[in-house]
Amino acid sequence: MRPLFAALLALALALPVHAEDAAPEADSLRLARLVVESSGLARSFRALTDAMRADMARSAATRPELAKDLQTALSEMQPDFDAETDAMTTRAAALYAQKLSRRELADCAVFFGGASGKAYVAAQPALLGDLGLAVSQWRGAASVGLMTRLREKLRAKGKDF
Repeated sequence: MRPLFAALLALALALPVHAEDAAPEADSLRLARLVVESSGLARSFRALTDAMRADMARSAATRPELAKDLQTALSEMQPDFDAETDAMTTRAAALYAQKLSRRELADCAVFFGGASGKAYVAAQPALLGDLGLAVSQWRGAASVGLMTRLREKLRAKGKDF
């Protein structure tokens, strides 16, 4: 059984690596980072680290004697918050570079660098807020409507649900 396992392992190691499994090339990573930044995704990471910082600052409400020192320490830690944002931006870029080809990333970068892409990014926060509300309303209405139809179908078969 060991020779069979060794042969299978050798065969697996000899097979070409899928593009998703290979480390992205530097040019793809550069383009992916440009897409992450220009698409507004990095802005979302910044907002999340800003929220973390605000949460930490709010903890001063329970310890008023630490408020000034806490604010000073948080200000001194701004480079740490920036580094965390940058680390997540880098991670997102690596994920994009694994899933999209260099050509696709370049196309995205051109779009987000142009007037339409910039307008899309500028509208994104408001759109996401509006979409969140619209999806919530749709889900509620669709759920009621579909449940009503399901009950009707089961009632037609003599089942009460």
